[in-house]
Amino acid sequence: MSETLLNRSDDTGGDERVYDPLDPVVKHEPYPFYAKLRRDDPVTWLPSLQAFGVARYEDVDTLLKNGKLYSSSMFWPALLGEYDPVPEVPPMISMDPPGHVHLRKLANKAFVPSKIKILVDRTYEVANELIDDIIAKHGVEGEFDFATDFCALYPVTVIAQVLGVPTARRAEFKVWVDNILAAANRAAYGPERLAEIQDSSDKVRAFFEDLYDERAADPQDDLISQFIVAEIDGEKMSRIEVIQMSILLLIGGVETTTNLLGTTLVELKRHPEVYARVRANPELIPALIEEVLRYNPPVQIIFRHTMEDTELGGVKIPKGSTVMPLLASANRDESKFADPEVFDIDRKIAFPLMSFGQGPHFCLGNYLSRMEARSALETVFQRFELLEPVSDEVEWLDSYFARGPHHLKVRFRARG
Repeated sequence: MSETLLNRSDDTGGDERVYDPLDPVVKHEPYPFYAKLRRDDPVTWLPSLQAFGVARYEDVDTLLKNGKLYSSSMFWPALLGEYDPVPEVPPMISMDPPGHVHLRKLANKAFVPSKIKILVDRTYEVANELIDDIIAKHGVEGEFDFATDFCALYPVTVIAQVLGVPTARRAEFKVWVDNILAAANRAAYGPERLAEIQDSSDKVRAFFEDLYDERAADPQDDLISQFIVAEIDGEKMSRIEVIQMSILLLIGGVETTTNLLGTTLVELKRHPEVYARVRANPELIPALIEEVLRYNPPVQIIFRHTMEDTELGGVKIPKGSTVMPLLASANRDESKFADPEVFDIDRKIAFPLMSFGQGPHFCLGNYLSRMEARSALETVFQRFELLEPVSDEVEWLDSYFARGPHHLKVRFRARG
């Protein structure tokens, strides 16, 4: 890795590498490669993934909004392969309209702003509890891993509340989620790592099967119980659909916010003048979150498949092809965002960010993730008078589609 990093250029034009999402250098810092793609090769064939990468905003927007031509049906199989915990039925994220509409209506009931507001107090409680744990373990001053001791545990505790699962098992949930998502890199792993992924897939399924049976017998005031009893046009979700939906929401509810929080602290370290302003004025936190979502989003890439022969950006794409909208590239498209390589929390954004997708599969949890991030950052800044990464170097997740720090050692000092 160190040798390859020496070859990396810090500008968008000096790196002779081709864009390969699996290249460790690209995964470490993909943005110069995105810029080069937008300029020179906006719809490009990616041999390592046997897919077409789509880099410009307009093309990404076009394909995400056309679910008939660019299908989501292979998203989950492409991501998880044989490690899907519930292969019998497709998750909502892999269903095209109109098939996914009734499931989305059910899920919407949990994610409307009025429902999310009920969770706000709980998010502050969870953040404070985690900080209490950190101080109990490390004292009022010292170092800890912000990514593992706070970012990873905070959203999994909140989503556990939503789903109605015991928060005592939150550490297990995070391991399961990390391992299942690691299946995206399955081609690069040996038998031992693949066995870990399979074990997590089996365990998360067994857990939710047991929980379904408990809630079916004795419904509670939680989302899984709502899924079990709710009806749309006289139809209820089947047992396997409820289990699939619950696992999808666990995965989606954990990874995005975890990565968003960790990356925010990375960017504040890189932009100390912004950090000082936000510290002095917590009302700037929502603007900070929006700019992190644009500048360095937690989801870099998603998947679609073409249902017919088509053409995009002047490139012919055959029927049945995998197409990968590069969301993070679209968010830095020069035609939509002025000075896109500049981190600017005062930016006036005139176009929707691609961070949560667009079109019929626009992320249901976007409001929850933003709310969670705001509550967490407000609490962290209030409780710690000092909180900053120890190093400028970042150990990013080993993933081409998710982005966030895998570990982030910070020095801290708690307020008295």
